[in-house]
Amino acid sequence: MKRLIILIFICALFSGVANAQSSPCGLAPRLIVGSRGRVLPDNTMNLRQSPTTSGTIIDQIPASGVFNVIEGSRCAEGYNWWQVNYSGNTGWVAEGDSQEYWLEAVTQTPASLPADFIDTTGCQTPPDDYTRVRIGSADFNARTLAMLDHAQALYEAAGGTINFRQAITQGGYNNGFVAASFGTHDGGGAVDLSVRSPVDFSILTDEIPLMIRALRVAGFAAWLREADELYAGSPIHIHAIAIGDLELSQAAREQIDGIFGYLRGYDGLPRDNGIPQPDRSGEMVVCQWMIEQGFTDLR
Repeated sequence: MKRLIILIFICALFSGVANAQSSPCGLAPRLIVGSRGRVLPDNTMNLRQSPTTSGTIIDQIPASGVFNVIEGSRCAEGYNWWQVNYSGNTGWVAEGDSQEYWLEAVTQTPASLPADFIDTTGCQTPPDDYTRVRIGSADFNARTLAMLDHAQALYEAAGGTINFRQAITQGGYNNGFVAASFGTHDGGGAVDLSVRSPVDFSILTDEIPLMIRALRVAGFAAWLREADELYAGSPIHIHAIAIGDLELSQAAREQIDGIFGYLRGYDGLPRDNGIPQPDRSGEMVVCQWMIEQGFTDLR
């Protein structure tokens, strides 16, 4: 009788191990609803309308892309699926298969990262795509727009509420149309964003540091331009230049690593007296991809 009980226990034990190994959803889920997640390097994930491999693809989340986790996990077709929001699009993404994870949880927010980091959370090499894109009345290349959308995801993950695409007031390729920009918007890689509420036109003061931080992590030299700073009556806004853009105007390139430039710790504005002014918009961000392209801290 005792031998029979032992045999039954051993059979049950091996049966449990077999069941665990053949779990219908593969590896144990690691994401948390209400927090953020990130696509692991060397992966590009499809964002689908429903939690199934036959669901309509509504967007793609690139390697290191950051998203907000809304709902999950849901087991289907051998995957753990999570409903997430990425760059304003909500859909479902698979966490991994029985062999490896494709996603991971993010424990830090961009706004809380140290000032002098290299390749920190959120750094992502921009695509080498210079296809022209029009958003409203503003022109961009696809590289700049991808960086702006990545900044949007980082900003939303930190609690931001402004839609960057809807906040655009000026793009690039203006060919001298806006004289007050002194040529920085004549080529690619340039964008200005409003910091006012679309509802009551009030200045969204609390959003500004989050916006600038997200833009800098995404690869922009970005500053707040106060009202009247450029000329009498100039509006308050954020001015940003995409680091490494091959189609930057010379004036825009100077704002990155010229004598008044971002990478030298200055505000990017040329001065008649030749004395550069310190950057008061936040801490510099330098990612590994910037260094590989020849851009580094020049302070």
